[in-house]
Amino acid sequence: MEIKKIVHIIDNQYIKDNSTYSKDTEMHDLKTIYNKVESTLKSQAKEYFGKHGNVQEYPNPPKLSDLQIVSLAITSECLQIDSENLLWSKLKKDYPKLFIQLPHRTTYNRRRRRLSELISNCNNTISDYLYAEQPDNTLIIDSMPIPICKIVREKSSTVCRNPERDDVVARKGKNLVMNGWYIGYKLHLITTSTGIYRDMMITGANVHDNYFLKIITSEDHHLRNHEILGDRGYLGKATQLRLFEEVEITLSVPYRRNQKDFRKYDEGKKIKRKQIEVIFSQLCDEFMIRRNYAKTFDGLYARLTSKLAAKTFKQFWNLKNSRPLNQTKHSLAA
Repeated sequence: MEIKKIVHIIDNQYIKDNSTYSKDTEMHDLKTIYNKVESTLKSQAKEYFGKHGNVQEYPNPPKLSDLQIVSLAITSECLQIDSENLLWSKLKKDYPKLFIQLPHRTTYNRRRRRLSELISNCNNTISDYLYAEQPDNTLIIDSMPIPICKIVREKSSTVCRNPERDDVVARKGKNLVMNGWYIGYKLHLITTSTGIYRDMMITGANVHDNYFLKIITSEDHHLRNHEILGDRGYLGKATQLRLFEEVEITLSVPYRRNQKDFRKYDEGKKIKRKQIEVIFSQLCDEFMIRRNYAKTFDGLYARLTSKLAAKTFKQFWNLKNSRPLNQTKHSLAA
């Protein structure tokens, strides 16, 4: 008996469309977003880059300028490409004409780590612009765990745990979100009640949340004359008094139920404090901030600053397009 293969018309149509599919028709293609990031840096953070897009003079002109390195780092995080190996594969295969002279991936990795402070400064500049457009006297502080490895590898893992190489060594800490103990860091973050980035700090996982408040001084002008909302981890009369007298910061923290002078926390402040939980959820879901491929603290710091900068850039584009500030997944549509 002869068997004939029957293919539905819809299948043929699908195969035809799939075979003629072009990268140029993608809504969120890498080239478009890269040009968007680069133009934003040129318009908002041009003071950091020289005539040729570099922050310093190079004896031999590099294949990619510092501006291009920073733009590429932020672009990859905007598109959720957090693997440099995958990024280089896409550049070579899908976008060979975007960079005529593409350096080796290790060269890009070294320069990205070296320029991590520059990425952080660009993030601060864009966030200052957002804050000027939407000023807010209320700030929110909180911390989130950044795991490096599981607790079962505590004795064997050497990632980010070399005191001679790593500025901040990964430590053992406990967190309810991680369901117990973990090895890694804490990301301390300060935002406005609308989600605009203001400051950050990375410490070992064993450092108390209150430590960030203890090192805030009167030189931190972007934090002065504000009210900071925190959770019960930031309780402390000494810290609260010092911030008020020296830095003119009012620290508002909910009382513990067994405190003698217990007072019910304001419902409006509770609602405002939820905003930073939304920010943390976006950083974990959209920017995969807890996924780590770095072997040193410098590499981890470069990854974290790039992810935070990518979120700020998306908020900037939403502001320019009259969209809700924190709908960052919609920011690449135009």
